[in-house]
Amino acid sequence: AAKQWYQRRVRDEKMMKITRHYKLSKVKVPRAVADRKKWKKFGDCSKDAPGINPAHSMVGDPVFLTLATKKDQQEKKEDDMADKVSKIKASGQGMVVCRICKGAHWTKQCPYKDTLGAALDVREEEANATKMPTRAPGTYVPPAIRKGDSRDDTQSRQRDENPTIRVSNLAEETSDKDLQDLFKPFGALSRIYLAKDKNTGISKGFAYITYNRRESAEKALKQLHRYRYGHLILQVEWAKPSGS
Repeated sequence: AAKQWYQRRVRDEKMMKITRHYKLSKVKVPRAVADRKKWKKFGDCSKDAPGINPAHSMVGDPVFLTLATKKDQQEKKEDDMADKVSKIKASGQGMVVCRICKGAHWTKQCPYKDTLGAALDVREEEANATKMPTRAPGTYVPPAIRKGDSRDDTQSRQRDENPTIRVSNLAEETSDKDLQDLFKPFGALSRIYLAKDKNTGISKGFAYITYNRRESAEKALKQLHRYRYGHLILQVEWAKPSGS
């Protein structure tokens, strides 16, 4: 069935007649939608007949909302990752290798980053604890550490022979001051290195303590190994020399 609707408007001081044609069709709707059509109209539409009055209402295009589930999002991420890997293979630049599990995926997508990733961070922190800083080309290098100087080997050997002990099983809230108060009674301290998370600043559970005298380090190791500190039992041992 068809329906016509007439409207007269004045435009540019001329009376215009506008004719609109509507096609009426029956569509099955949910019961809740049918019940809403029985509600009493109000406002400017209070005296209108059932149905839509184009003078007051405007019918727009239907909008369909599609909700994506977590499974769909995960599948989309996996498809994107597969596309990236295929592009790398096609370009001939080599495969992507995970730094944690050595798999063919990016490190941030590794399924073992919560378990193996923590151990990898600990090994990197231990390596960086005794790693010498690199210098940019052209910067000043003191004579004592210049290449070919005999004092370079002497200082490196002295640095490895420093009485340094490694303490592990520390609580997350442990601070540098706590370590100083705990180890200072055994002798003069030369250096304290507490490994912390780069983002949160929380202790990673281990630290390096360097004394000026070996006797002080031996005394601290003997007294504090398996010592109950807070709610944990400390593990104290000699630190391994750099490069070993």
